[in-house]
Amino acid sequence: MIKTIAGIALFALPFSSFAEITVVSEILIGQSTYDINSTLRTEIRTEVSEENYSSSLNSDSFGFRLGIKFTDNFSFELAKHEHGKSVNYVTVYIPTSIPASPNGGSCCLGPDEDSSRVAIVPIDLESIRLGIKGDMELFENTSINARLGLARWKYGEYTPQKLSDISGHSNSGETGNDIYYSLGAEYKFTESFYIGVEYSLLKVSVNKTYDDEYSGSYNNNIKDLSLVIGWAF
Repeated sequence: MIKTIAGIALFALPFSSFAEITVVSEILIGQSTYDINSTLRTEIRTEVSEENYSSSLNSDSFGFRLGIKFTDNFSFELAKHEHGKSVNYVTVYIPTSIPASPNGGSCCLGPDEDSSRVAIVPIDLESIRLGIKGDMELFENTSINARLGLARWKYGEYTPQKLSDISGHSNSGETGNDIYYSLGAEYKFTESFYIGVEYSLLKVSVNKTYDDEYSGSYNNNIKDLSLVIGWAF
């Protein structure tokens, strides 16, 4: 993350030499909520089955953002967000087998005899965001804002697909692009220092076909509520 922040800073420095352009830097500290729905569909011969999993879990989040303010009401921004890690506990049921007759294979006892294990699946997400910000002053030193842009997201070791496909396919480091939105408010203490609050939403939706028998999908709505600490220079 340090390399990304340094790159953003170097990107913004040339613009600060123009008197009519203001460069702002912001730190975001808050909480993310992952609203996840994950489905795996299996079709073998004529039999079709689905495994579904859903959860809504919170995690700590952190972000760093640089903006180039071209006018009092319009900015261009580049940001890095660490949305945190939500830990899911998935119960896996294992059939209990018994030896069959000499001319057969093996068979299993009924579901009442299944054993169970709990698998720990951490979902970790980060994003790099490129977008625009619009400001509107409400009162002296107080303003509201809205943001819109494109987020390049990346999962860590597991994606939400793992929650419905616990012993199957791996999607480590999966990436994609989706639109993000946010609403916020700011209060300016001085010409250079302000604080604010921000609520943002990023919707990630993925559909995949693994082979002729397996297909999966997941949706993850990432909601961030953050305290914003900003400086203008």
